[in-house]
Amino acid sequence: MSPVKSKRQDGQTVSLVVLFMLAVIIAVGVFLRGQAFLATEVVEPLQAGSADAYALAQTLSSQGAYKVLTAPIEAGSDADSAQTFGSLGYPLFLSLFATPEAGASSINAAVIAQLVLGVLAILLVFMLTSRLMDPQWALTVAFLTAVSPSLVNISLYLVSATLLMIAMLLYLVTAAKISDRWAIIRSFIAAALLGIVAWVDPTYEFLILPWLVVLFMSSKGVSKLFTPVAAILGFALVFGPFMARNQEAIETPIATAPIVASIQQGMPPAQADDAAAPVDEATSAVAAIGQVGGSFIDDPRGFLKWYFVEKPKVLWSLGEPAGVEQTFVYPVAATPYTENPIFLTSEEFMHLLYGPVALIGVLGAILVWLPAAGRRLTPKQRIGLRSVSLVLIYATLAKVLGTAAPQYATPLMPLLFVMALTPLYLITAPRLEAAPKKASKSKAKGNEAKEEAGEAQPEAA
Repeated sequence: MSPVKSKRQDGQTVSLVVLFMLAVIIAVGVFLRGQAFLATEVVEPLQAGSADAYALAQTLSSQGAYKVLTAPIEAGSDADSAQTFGSLGYPLFLSLFATPEAGASSINAAVIAQLVLGVLAILLVFMLTSRLMDPQWALTVAFLTAVSPSLVNISLYLVSATLLMIAMLLYLVTAAKISDRWAIIRSFIAAALLGIVAWVDPTYEFLILPWLVVLFMSSKGVSKLFTPVAAILGFALVFGPFMARNQEAIETPIATAPIVASIQQGMPPAQADDAAAPVDEATSAVAAIGQVGGSFIDDPRGFLKWYFVEKPKVLWSLGEPAGVEQTFVYPVAATPYTENPIFLTSEEFMHLLYGPVALIGVLGAILVWLPAAGRRLTPKQRIGLRSVSLVLIYATLAKVLGTAAPQYATPLMPLLFVMALTPLYLITAPRLEAAPKKASKSKAKGNEAKEEAGEAQPEAA
């Protein structure tokens, strides 16, 4: 057997092993999510934001999504009109299952769809990581995504976390291929997917701005200009209609009321009551930012501790308080995480692992921007890992400025797992070969020209 064939067969064997292990991991994810759905009893499925989202979904379903998106909501609707200028992506998803009465069957149908999306997230995070690292690292991230109690339980509620996670992973999977051929088309598609992310959670409507800088700095030649332009067009195509609707309805493309409310709720406890006082709508965003600045002037040390220590700690924790089940959004009357040995083991495993993962993930998110690490990565790896890091950094800053709660970070956990493995990958990855000198390049081009000329002579004869 020739070495070429032997090597090829070895490669096929490795691929089959990886695919088999991935199938096992997905099967574990399906089992945990299916059993959690059957054995978990949520006390009140529709609470707070879930009730508002479902009411809007009912309106979208009964009155027609196009009519609601292009005209004022009809009188007598239970939908919160303010929410139609905030997040519409998740209510549109729920409208596929919403019925005039919020019955158990319609809620279960939406939850089952989310469970399927949760399993899809395992495959997508494997695809993302395998484009950035070796297969064994991708399997590790897929396994952590499959067994994480937070990612299992988040799908049991009518909250946008699972849909946001899927949209974000699709965006990053596409962004990880931008440095390859068809970079302009891929940047267009990735930005369009980022527009879908912004539909689901308007927090990310400004993420396009720093990502354009990443695209510009990571591109070369003609792509340095056209890749960011294609990204702008892709994002505008998807998110532009949402902004145009806001401009038509409330005379501003960006609904600032949810942003202001989040900033005020996230103020230090001493200033929270004063910050909650109503402010003029025309200057509400400026007033809210001014309140944050005033908090810094009054107590600089307390401000820095609150916004850069305490709130990030809460955001990336597994939940507060410690005495309550930490992976649930709303209270539950029954859960397999209290008696099932498999679920108890997975929860204990993630609790022991999560602290080191979070700390190393922070290191990885910073490390990928350093020139020393960049030299050990290919262009595709650089833009992919930096895009993942950018999402984590952006989301942390945005949520820390506003309301920081553990459930806001849950959809980003797979990205944290990727960043946690990045330092380990950089240590074990082989160093890339140095780029050839200009003289060598010119000599190689000369040899190629001679070969082409030699091939052309027989054709001319």
